[in-house]
Parts: sequence; C-alpha cells; structure tokens
Amino acid sequence: MSATATKLPRKDAAKEKGGGYYTDTCNDSNFLQMILGGVVLIVFLLIWISSVASPILFYLSLRYGHYGHCTIMLFLTACAFLPWRKGFFSKLVTAFARRNTNYYTQCTTVFESSSSLPHPGGSSKPKFYAVHPHGAFCLGWSILFTHRNMTPVRFCFSPALYYSPFFHLWCRLTGNPGKADKASMVKYMKRGENLALPPGGFEEATLTNIHQDRVYIRKRMGFIKLALQHGYDVVPVYCFGENQTYWNMQGAWKIRLWLNSLGIPSIFIWGAWFLPLLPKRSEMGLYVVCGDALVLPRIEHPTKEQVREWHDKYIAALMHLFERHKASAYGEELGKIQKLQVW
Repeated sequence: MSATATKLPRKDAAKEKGGGYYTDTCNDSNFLQMILGGVVLIVFLLIWISSVASPILFYLSLRYGHYGHCTIMLFLTACAFLPWRKGFFSKLVTAFARRNTNYYTQCTTVFESSSSLPHPGGSSKPKFYAVHPHGAFCLGWSILFTHRNMTPVRFCFSPALYYSPFFHLWCRLTGNPGKADKASMVKYMKRGENLALPPGGFEEATLTNIHQDRVYIRKRMGFIKLALQHGYDVVPVYCFGENQTYWNMQGAWKIRLWLNSLGIPSIFIWGAWFLPLLPKRSEMGLYVVCGDALVLPRIEHPTKEQVREWHDKYIAALMHLFERHKASAYGEELGKIQKLQVW
C-alpha cells in the first residue's frame, strides 16, 4: 500500500486540478492488505446487521436454551451503553477499522479548503457535514467516521441504529456517534458540536443506481433550518463510487419510497460476486470530497422562504462540488458525461 497526504497552499489552484487543501490517498494495496480491508468491512457489516436483529437473536437464544449466547449479548449491551472512556483497546479497534480503505482499488479523501475541516474547541463556527450519497451501507460515511481529521465531529445515526447495541459499541470504540432525531440534534447544536448526517436517508439508499449518481435532497430542508437557527456552516460531502459498490434493484419507486417514509429500508442489493455482502471493487474505488463550507447566517426564526433560499444554495453548492471533482474521480472521458441526478 502507498498512502500520501498533501496540503496545497493555494485553494483555487487545488480546485482547478480537482485536488484539495488536504488530500489523503490509499492505493496499490497488496493481496494481504486487500484481504484485511475485506475482513474489516465484513466485521462492520455483520455487526450492523446482527445488531439490528439483536432482539430476535436474543429471543431465539433464550427460547432454545443458549444461555451463554444470552450472557454475551447482555454483556456487550452493557458495554455499549454504560459510561467509559476510550483507552488502548479503542485505539486498537480504530486502527483496525481504518484499514477498510485497503479493500478498494483506491481510496481518496479530499478536503477542498481549510473551511472544509472541523475546528475543535469553538475556534470558529461549527460545521454541519451533509454526506451524500447514502448508498446501501454508507461506505463513504464510514471512511470519514474513522478519519483522523474528523475526530471532532459527531456522526448522527437514525435512533433505531443508534440504540442497536453491537453497532453502538462499535461506533463508540471507533468514533463519536450521535442520534439523528430532532431533539438530539438541537441539543448537540446548542453545545456547538460539529455534526455529520446523511440527509438523503433511506430514500437515497433506495435510489442507488450502479450507473447513475443520485441524491435525494429536494424535500430535505430540516437540516438547513436547524443550521440557520444555530449558526452552523454546512459542508457538502460527496462520495464518488459509492453507487458502484452494490447492484440495487430499480423501479417500483412509489411503494419503496412509501416504505422509506415509514422507516423501512427497501433496498435489494448484490455486492461482490464471490460474497454478495461485500461491496464490489470497481476500478475507480472511492473518492470522498468534503467541499467548501457554505456560510449561513444565524436566523433564530427563519421563514419558509429563507429556508428555501438557503436550501437551494446548498443544492447548487453540492452540484458544483460534483462538477468540480467528477473528472478526478471518473477520469476525463467518463467525467464529461456524468451528471448528478437530484431527486
């Protein structure tokens, strides 16, 4: 594996080249490193799935007399929610989790300018990172979650996922998780915490298409309203290649999006041919870009028109971010024809 991290002194020149103020690249992983990256992803995905299913697993273990399994699940649940501080073990788990980037053909993380980076300790306005696309399993999101530059950021998950015990424990060990319900978001914002959220949610996951870049954002204005009320700058984030990690069934949008509105996922996916749970390894890999922060005013009681105005500006900023970096992500020829579909 070769990894490089570079800082470019001139923001405008960096943008012109499709680079960034801070660029972190991982490529040329050897076979063993690729296997290690795959193991990390399998562990992550199995924890995600088993955690959501943990109430059923606990019931079945109890019913069929597997009390050892019940004890282990209760112990892990206690570890997930009891107070403790990170130490040596959490550092080991975080180092292990960061190796997920070795699985991909290449993996690049770009911060376009100094305004793209979180600033701890209240040294500047807090940042709200809006991450797209959601994809099947938020793989670009997971790269940022363990990225060294993003340690001052609280990553907000759906309450159902946040409270699932095994996933919660994994996230506490490797990053800084939070809840994505409105009450929790307001609490975090009153404290001035840097936050990250995939605003497209289940709907954006449902729309995932291996041949098209899509985001679900036109009806998602709540995060903009909160950012205006609490004086946050919004950083648009796009992960090129996320849509190519899994094949997803297309069509039946009306019923599938209706299920999403009830909090029910409706993706039907297939990843790597040899192990469908693993993502596909496309030639481009993943290319995660954190754009320039969109500077919002602080408006304690924004009108619908003001929220709409800044929401439109956010969509424009996201689309410009896509256009600036699509050639770097896809290559010059393919980049010319790639367009971002905004739903």
